[in-house]
Amino acid sequence: MLNALGRSMSVHVHSTTELAAHVDSAAAALNKKRQEKGQEPVRRKPELRPVTRAECGRSIELTPWQVLHALARGFVLAGQGMGRGLAEHWLSLKFCEALYGNRAGSMDLTDKGRTPEYWYKAMQARELAVGFGLAAAEHIVQQCYPDHIVSVVDTSTILRAGWPLSVSQRNKTSRPRPDYLIEAWKPGEPSKVTFVACRGNHQKPSKRTGRTRSTTIRQLVKGAELTEGMQIGPWNTTPCLMLSTELMGQSGIVVNALQSPGEALLPLRTPDGPGNADEEIKDNPGIPYPNAIRIPAREGKRARTVDGFQVGEDDLTWFGQLLARTGAAGLTAFAGGGKTTARYLTARQGQEHYDVPTFAATSSFHDADIEVGDTKFVGTDHVFRMETVRIEAFSGVASDLYKLIKDGRVEEYRQAAYELRSTLHNTREVGNWNGPISFHADGTVMALSILPIRRRRPL
Repeated sequence: MLNALGRSMSVHVHSTTELAAHVDSAAAALNKKRQEKGQEPVRRKPELRPVTRAECGRSIELTPWQVLHALARGFVLAGQGMGRGLAEHWLSLKFCEALYGNRAGSMDLTDKGRTPEYWYKAMQARELAVGFGLAAAEHIVQQCYPDHIVSVVDTSTILRAGWPLSVSQRNKTSRPRPDYLIEAWKPGEPSKVTFVACRGNHQKPSKRTGRTRSTTIRQLVKGAELTEGMQIGPWNTTPCLMLSTELMGQSGIVVNALQSPGEALLPLRTPDGPGNADEEIKDNPGIPYPNAIRIPAREGKRARTVDGFQVGEDDLTWFGQLLARTGAAGLTAFAGGGKTTARYLTARQGQEHYDVPTFAATSSFHDADIEVGDTKFVGTDHVFRMETVRIEAFSGVASDLYKLIKDGRVEEYRQAAYELRSTLHNTREVGNWNGPISFHADGTVMALSILPIRRRRPL
């Protein structure tokens, strides 16, 4: 099973003009039903397109362990509390036996992964599908900006620093927003931001027609609604990716993807200028939600203002600083940073959850290290079992990079990480590691290894 986790497999990507047409048609039908009830149509992205072949192709090559690495990094700041140390690993590790390569060389669910219990399927669709969605989204964004490093940040963690996430205290309904932000960054250039919405399901396409099932269509329609709920700069200029993963596709796991084109640039940060990520940042309580988004006149409609999460021109520098520092917090949390993580979060982002003593039973701590080739990584580890085999899981960051972040030098970290990215180990070329391992250009690593058999004396 460990060998399968580190084996490269194909993940099919479905993105066509026909898929975009089905989603547009389903969205129009939903709006018609709302109008018949006297309700306002739901705002969604006005233009959805397939992802180009140059950006993705018909499939991408991934190992199951790379997918779980993407899942762990995506959720590292999303679930805070005293159980966070275990959650950082177990959220992904519980799927170690769920993936393998089928006879066609495509990634698929194992028999254990196809267990019929409803709760397990719901958990897979809610969590494992995020790993595939984020891995595909990172690949697509990386193809658009090949000389950049891509970082994933949970949107809710970002927005807490400036906006209330619920409609009201009485009504706990959450406001529509994308699930993740992907920042493509390169020292000396403005960062590029992409919104991402990830969903997943277990419905199978028709064996007769191969047509995408209705659940996938509805999830992509929902993705168009979520990504419309947040804007950076002028209306509808931020690129968006809507992804729905079919975990039981016709020939393996299939990621359905659509995009809304655009480009959102954040102001260039300089060491001595505004927005330096090394400087402490405060919550911004002055950003409005009601009537914050201005939609220009289009299709015969007048210009109007609507509710939503709007990063205006005056807040772009603050937002870029917030994004970089929250990304740094995610790196240290992935390595068990504790108080180091707390220094990069604001009060509303949950700083107090990390600014507490750490305990081995409940929290992760950066007291573990591994060496792969000539590089040392520092981080945190947990031991668990796969049947009778004792396994150690490790997640961390290259030690030189971690030291820079620990010392509060985020801008230097980004420069060093960018210079190091071309020398990081290829996932397929690790000769001195006895288990699956995944490296990312941001300096993070996640690895499994089999522990020696412990001989116990008979009682």
